Amino acid sequence: MNVGERLKKARKRKKLTQEEVADLLYCTPQAISRYETNKIEPNMQTLQRMCIIYEVSADDIIDIPHFRRGKL
Repeated sequence: MNVGERLKKARKRKKLTQEEVADLLYCTPQAISRYETNKIEPNMQTLQRMCIIYEVSADDIIDIPHFRRGKL
């Protein structure tokens, strides 16, 4: 699962629409759609805010298994 798919899954788990998330982030629903379809990646500030809204950690979205296992 990629970043966009994880963002979409987290948004749906919170039962939010792209429009509602866009309002909370002061951006457009099109931007949320682009994040979820991996056309663009959210910057760190936006990703942090999305994690707060979705009540997930950045690790849940980014999912870098090597960091978790200490194998870098």
